[in-house]
Amino acid sequence: MQQKKLILLYKKYLPIFLVGVFSFLVNYYYGFIGVMPMDNFVLYNGGYRVLNGYIPFNDYWLVTGPLLDYLNALFFYINGTNWKSFIIHSSLVNLIISTVSYLLFVELGLQKKFSIIYSIIFSILFYPVVGTPFVDHHSTFFLILMFYFFIFGVIKNNNIYFAYIPLLFTLSFLSKQTPAAYGLFGILFLFIFYLFYDFKKNIKILSFLIIGSVASILFIFLFFYITKINFINFYDQYYLYAKTIGDFRFSTYKFDLFGTIAEYKFILILLILLTNILIKSWRNKDTRVFFSTLAIIILSSVLMFHQHYSLNQNFIFFLIPLITGTIHVFFKSFFYKNKLILLFIILLCFFSATKYHIRFNEHRKFNELENVDLSKAIDAKVLSEDLKGLKWITINFPNDPMYEIDNLKKVMEVLSLDKSNKAIITDYQFIAPALKIYDFSPNQWHHPSISFPTKNQKYFYKYKNFFIQSLKQNDIDVIYETSTKSDSILELVIKSDCFSRKRVTKMLIKFNLKKDCKEFK
Repeated sequence: MQQKKLILLYKKYLPIFLVGVFSFLVNYYYGFIGVMPMDNFVLYNGGYRVLNGYIPFNDYWLVTGPLLDYLNALFFYINGTNWKSFIIHSSLVNLIISTVSYLLFVELGLQKKFSIIYSIIFSILFYPVVGTPFVDHHSTFFLILMFYFFIFGVIKNNNIYFAYIPLLFTLSFLSKQTPAAYGLFGILFLFIFYLFYDFKKNIKILSFLIIGSVASILFIFLFFYITKINFINFYDQYYLYAKTIGDFRFSTYKFDLFGTIAEYKFILILLILLTNILIKSWRNKDTRVFFSTLAIIILSSVLMFHQHYSLNQNFIFFLIPLITGTIHVFFKSFFYKNKLILLFIILLCFFSATKYHIRFNEHRKFNELENVDLSKAIDAKVLSEDLKGLKWITINFPNDPMYEIDNLKKVMEVLSLDKSNKAIITDYQFIAPALKIYDFSPNQWHHPSISFPTKNQKYFYKYKNFFIQSLKQNDIDVIYETSTKSDSILELVIKSDCFSRKRVTKMLIKFNLKKDCKEFK
């Protein structure tokens, strides 16, 4: 009897263990190959900042979610500020979403062997494309869980799942405004449709949603109370200014039908087949199938919409195994007469997954390294022991990573010798953590006109005041900026007669501020 129980436990948990281990290791492996300094180091420094007591929105201008800074700080607190801790964070997220995907497939009725396969493909295409913790991926992670929990609530007929959805939305929004905001409209549509589909039965979900919403509001108050984030700063930076970026993109966007079809061709083919199941399940009044497929279709549509307006590389190819697995679940009921369709979607899934795996994981396209010889990469421990294991190669110096490393060493030497309170503006934001100093940069991201407003944009003078006040409060006399060009981010904010500039290395410019300048008074 005892042996039978052990066998049952073995059969139940072994697949979860296999999916979990694989999904963790696959991201851990690719997270150490190449970097995009502008993106990959930002949250690394963000975690270091929070760990040292600095507060997002108060101490540095921020337009993306603060949650990742605090989560990275937690991992750094547990395991030290190093690249290994950083990648463990994103790898655990990949593990969670992949194992929950496996549980969803099994709960929907898919055989375990296929559930394992689709979940593993999902894990290959989700976080490994970037490897490091990233705001879009974390926001998407919580968003996917929102829709998964909706499906679990429907197919298990258990309303407790609905109570978690408001909190998941809150976590998604605190990771990044979008796709969280788009997902909110999608999930609200689902809830309203589900509520009125069988009002007498489903009215009970409102009480669970209310409980979940109250808990989420309390969480938000607690979050702001503990972190001491100034809500006005949060509102100005995270909502008002960030909204202008979204408004600009919408106002200048030109829809390209054929371009959109070409970009999402594999996803769209699968969605057409899934929509066919949706229609048939509606006719058959199969609530379980209808709302499961509708949730996946809406989730996919939300993420495609977000990707279309995002300036980032594509990262939503994990939708392919998710949609394929969902079609496979209901295949016998809706396409039983034509097994060629099942073979077609399986082959399509494997072909597209292989294609995007090679392009984004092996060739690191998300980090713009697709046409770079990755074999030239150098272990970044020569820069800092904290970066041990990271195979250093960037798009900035793709043919000679050692040249970049040597110049960064000189930059770090200059900064370490200058003991004054200095602000550092750089895309290489591992520098401050590596030197065990604080960079006093008024920004977290250094994307002019995107992460902070420039002169002709709305809220520029509010930002400029924030920038100058930060320098004054921290008694900053010197600003260092890493750049091989003559252009400077500082010159976009402060008038040139308020500082003198001097190039001290090939990659470093030193600005001495003139505190008697009118702008500092």
